[in-house]
Amino acid sequence: MMKRAPLFCLAALVSLTLAGLPALAQDGSPKPKGMVLLTIGGYVGKPNRGAFDPNRDSALAKLKVDFKKGFAFDREMLLSLPQGEVTATTPELKGEAVFKGPELREVLGFIEAAKVKTRFVATDGYSGYLLPEDIDASDYILALEVDGKPLGLNGQGPLWLMNTRKTGETVGADNRGSHVWGLVYMHIGE
Repeated sequence: MMKRAPLFCLAALVSLTLAGLPALAQDGSPKPKGMVLLTIGGYVGKPNRGAFDPNRDSALAKLKVDFKKGFAFDREMLLSLPQGEVTATTPELKGEAVFKGPELREVLGFIEAAKVKTRFVATDGYSGYLLPEDIDASDYILALEVDGKPLGLNGQGPLWLMNTRKTGETVGADNRGSHVWGLVYMHIGE
């Protein structure tokens, strides 16, 4: 009986230690514990979820997305990444506002995304895209909050793709460089 006590204590210690760690996918990637705010599909080198499932992913099905593997982020996972800040003026907020959220480069690096064209899709189906050189040359963030308040669905959230516009910088006719509000899906690659 005394020989089992140390083994039991060791097992209990390991269980308690693992309980304090974020949930991990089979390959060791963290899995969301809360509500998923952002799904990324396409050329994701470190996925934490499987293929698009039209039944499970019904909101994404309405956006006509498809992917073989992906990465799902909840709010806490996004907050755990290095954060950036962008000050911008938008017509919706009628003045200058401070946006905060994870740096886009950090998000893409965390999931080991390929450096290719990335498409950003909003809840209403609006989309824009960036090329790798756009991402590398600017301070794009996935804003979770504006002026210290979370971007809720009524505030065109849960996420806004934002950057500091340089003088003369405009959005392309094909939506290249567009700020996408209500962002819920990103696709890496064509």
